[in-house]
Amino acid sequence: MISSLIGSVIMSAVTVAMLIAINYTDKALTKVGRYPLTNQEKRILKNAGFNLVDIENINQEIKSLNFNK
Repeated sequence: MISSLIGSVIMSAVTVAMLIAINYTDKALTKVGRYPLTNQEKRILKNAGFNLVDIENINQEIKSLNFNK
C-alpha cells in the first residue's frame, strides 16, 4: 500500500519535471535564430565580399524573422 503511494508520488514528480523541461525547451526554441551577427560572423561576411550595408541588412532580416507561424 505504501509502496504504491510512493510510486504515485514519484510518477507525479517525474511528470512535472518532464513538463517543465518541455516548457523550457519550447521557450528556447522560439528564440532560435534571433541573435544578431557576432563580430566574427561580420568579419567572415566582410571577407566574403559583403559591405557594411549588406551586413546591416542581414542583421535586420534576422531580427524580423518570425518562427511562430
